[in-house]
Amino acid sequence: MRLVIPDVITPTEAVGIAESVDYIDLGGDLFTGIIAKIREYAPISIDPPSYGRVERRREGHPWHSDTGANGHMAWCEYSAGILLTDPHSFTGGGFFFQSDPTEPVFHYCDLILWSSGPENAHKVSSNSGGRISLIMFFGGSKNG
Repeated sequence: MRLVIPDVITPTEAVGIAESVDYIDLGGDLFTGIIAKIREYAPISIDPPSYGRVERRREGHPWHSDTGANGHMAWCEYSAGILLTDPHSFTGGGFFFQSDPTEPVFHYCDLILWSSGPENAHKVSSNSGGRISLIMFFGGSKNG
């Protein structure tokens, strides 16, 4: 499973979330609408070990799947991300799925949701400037 849900947050909300570069409380008021939108498409749990992080990572991420190279996140069934900064404010920083390695995704204020296994291996290219994203990793549970 892989989908893009447009305009899940506004640019003003993106600025507010981007101010908190760190691990986040997925149950916090700021994320209620985002979690509700994800639950329209996937039976996620926000209980630990699920977690989210607002991240600024200039070196990007190499190709990987979110269940972990050594299975250290085997619990992770779904992953999601929102680009919190306008792509015109940085250079590089494209998000790529390995199945389409030449087409970068710049999902500003849009939510990308995918199943976390190797079928959705992905990377983020290195960047310069102010690229900040919200990334979330979920276990699955209809009751979560």
